[in-house]
Amino acid sequence: MWLQAFEAKRQKKHDDLLVLNVLGMAAAYSPNPDTPPFGIDLPCDLETGAFRDEVWRRWLEHDPLCMLEEHADALRAARLLYLDCGIRDEWHLHLGARLFTRRLRELGIAHEYEEFDDGHMNVSYRYDVSLPKLGRALGAVAG
Repeated sequence: MWLQAFEAKRQKKHDDLLVLNVLGMAAAYSPNPDTPPFGIDLPCDLETGAFRDEVWRRWLEHDPLCMLEEHADALRAARLLYLDCGIRDEWHLHLGARLFTRRLRELGIAHEYEEFDDGHMNVSYRYDVSLPKLGRALGAVAG
């Protein structure tokens, strides 16, 4: 079984981590205790790669872009809506962030968005930007 082989590896390969990521998302977005061996439904057929529309719809229910209009009023009431992303994100999340911020603008939702010249990992230096903003929004830092 894949999971046993994965756990037995001393050094995990990038592809193994990609599989683990998909399994984790499926556990969150499309759990199904009746589906062996993991109790999840995958959004695509493993043999053909074809999307399984009924499962993919379940995933989209959790997509921030798809949820945006439903939660627009709450987002408008937020003291701060700050997003950042690396322009070389390994998961290409910068593309989703751009779509999200575009939709925020269309809906008239105040926000701040910043892109950094990096990827998804080792980004704690960005906290120097985001945490002071959060502190001010919460009233913890003057100015």
